[in-house]
Amino acid sequence: MHRLTIVPSLALALLTFACKSPDNGDSAESSSTASSSSGNGPTTVTPSTGSEPTTSGATEALSTGVPETTGTASAGQTTGTSATTGDATTGGGVCVPLQCDGATYACGDCIDNDNDGKIDTADPECISPCDDREDTFATGLPGDNMDPCKQDCFFDGNSGGGKGDCAWDLKCDPKGPGGDKCPYDPKAMCPAEQTQECVDTCQVPNGCDCFGCCTVSVDGMVYDIFLGDQNCSLDAIDTCLQCSKNDDCDDACQPENCEVCFGETEPPPGCDMPSCDNTDPCKVDNMGNSDCPEGTFCSTGCCVPIVPG
Repeated sequence: MHRLTIVPSLALALLTFACKSPDNGDSAESSSTASSSSGNGPTTVTPSTGSEPTTSGATEALSTGVPETTGTASAGQTTGTSATTGDATTGGGVCVPLQCDGATYACGDCIDNDNDGKIDTADPECISPCDDREDTFATGLPGDNMDPCKQDCFFDGNSGGGKGDCAWDLKCDPKGPGGDKCPYDPKAMCPAEQTQECVDTCQVPNGCDCFGCCTVSVDGMVYDIFLGDQNCSLDAIDTCLQCSKNDDCDDACQPENCEVCFGETEPPPGCDMPSCDNTDPCKVDNMGNSDCPEGTFCSTGCCVPIVPG
């Protein structure tokens, strides 16, 4: 396993050249916390308050490791705060940008784009470094999971189906996550089972199914939310499109077995390290750094490959 190593002189240089975003001034004080549930309960996440959701375009990391944003904030949005130091658990106190297929997106750019005090994959609304929105569960990538009805593996970095791939139609979900564009149709035909290739290859986080239906708990209320909802966030959890889990490819979270549930970064109480199947366990510090090998990132306590979009 490769571990992140920061040379002291480089860390000093990063501290010297770190700067605040001119649009934002001081970063917003965090009021968002994520705490692991115990026993058999689902993930518990407390949403942030008072923060303004923002998005950022793709960014390119400088050779010094300090990101330079190249995207343009939308009207009414602000640029997040760049962070190069903090109380790191595994990252040595310096944020290390994570690239996705040669590009650096909002969930890998070392910037708290939505000012909730959580950076990159330490932010519950960041699905992976291939995610360009920190303020919602949607990825924000053009064309990604945008078909109003037909769905494949939500976590494979593309929206194209293929031989042996996962396949589902939102018309078959009685909770209607397709909204007005794809309403529930009791006569719709959907596969009763997914292929073994789908089950084996779709990188499903603990607490989700392969089509992006994930369980979260906010203020004691449990929700099964559809990650494809472009406006779904912890701050507006009551407005998120609800969904029904696909039992054939649902990876139910088991905190009693030291699994980290969707939206969490720490193992459950009493567990020193997360439990993982066929991969290395990991922890994420408050700046999104982990001890995962290069080319991977920490998802629900386990190192998984960064899948390009």
